[in-house]
Amino acid sequence: MKNKFLLLMVLGIVFFASCSDSDNKDTPKDFNGIYSTTSTDRVLDLKYSNAVFIGKSVDFNSADGKSATLKLQRVVPGESETVFSSVPLESGSSVYTFSAENKNDSRTVTLEGSIVKGKLTVNVNVKFAQNELMKTWDFSSVKMAWTPHDYPLTEVDLGFTKMKITTGLLATMAPTMLAKELKNYLQNVTFREDGNIVATYNTATVTEENPEPEADWQSSPLNLAQYCVKDGVCYVFLSLDMIMRQVDMDQEGRSTGTDPILGAVEQLLTDGIPVQFEKTEGDGKGALYVYLDQVLLKQLGPLLPLVEGLIPADTAFEATFIGKTISVPIGPILENLPGALEATTEMQVGLQFKEAE
Repeated sequence: MKNKFLLLMVLGIVFFASCSDSDNKDTPKDFNGIYSTTSTDRVLDLKYSNAVFIGKSVDFNSADGKSATLKLQRVVPGESETVFSSVPLESGSSVYTFSAENKNDSRTVTLEGSIVKGKLTVNVNVKFAQNELMKTWDFSSVKMAWTPHDYPLTEVDLGFTKMKITTGLLATMAPTMLAKELKNYLQNVTFREDGNIVATYNTATVTEENPEPEADWQSSPLNLAQYCVKDGVCYVFLSLDMIMRQVDMDQEGRSTGTDPILGAVEQLLTDGIPVQFEKTEGDGKGALYVYLDQVLLKQLGPLLPLVEGLIPADTAFEATFIGKTISVPIGPILENLPGALEATTEMQVGLQFKEAE
């Protein structure tokens, strides 16, 4: 009897201990909350097209511990929130895994991931429907138009006389100079089906010892710039967190403090930069012109004083006019830009591309 009593006591302890462990085990209902890539309490490990994506958040909520609702906050280009409802949760020890799909006429979004106490892991893949931009485009030239043509911006001393630089004259001179410089840094741009914009750019660094280094062409990382096309307009979304992360990787020791300009731009770009585009066909290949118009450029006007403060007062660019090379100071132009933009009735500043081989 004594041995049986001891056996019952041991079994009872094991039973109650197992019940206690079960009661104390965390369930998905205990994980509810907003997970962020910047949080230390609810950590979000987010990947988009299998590449790290920071500066984002996901709302996880499970009412019954068996399924959950996940809300992706500004993860999919053009969507402030992408909702996955009634997502089944599969239990495996203390980890719960899930997968789901959200599909409409313009795109298909799939996700898979897992959640444990304090950490949500989400892998997102997106495929947009085919659009006119979805291919690789080689950079060709710069195009600019500005009306009215006669608004004065600055003047240049030619020695024997002074020449006024007006809006129309600047629009004539600047594209050639800008195109020459850009060709040293930009090779092509690809609009991917996942909504990413990838540029092939020159990463070679100019130094005093090597003022003309050999070009080092590389592709920009994923998730820095994304896009979606709505009603014939390309909306571009810049991830400032990702851009600053890349800058810090490229330039060790750079400060990561929040810049007031970045804060203003981030607010402005919440809904995407509306970029106009025109596509033409010729000689069996397409041509693409992407540009900003006067509506957006006027919205950027309040940022001009901040930009002006970052440019040295003696900065100038060289331009060729009627066979003569002249030096045009940047400072006076920036000072007069607010008035010029206010008077502007039509303006286009953009890049021209040709369909890649």
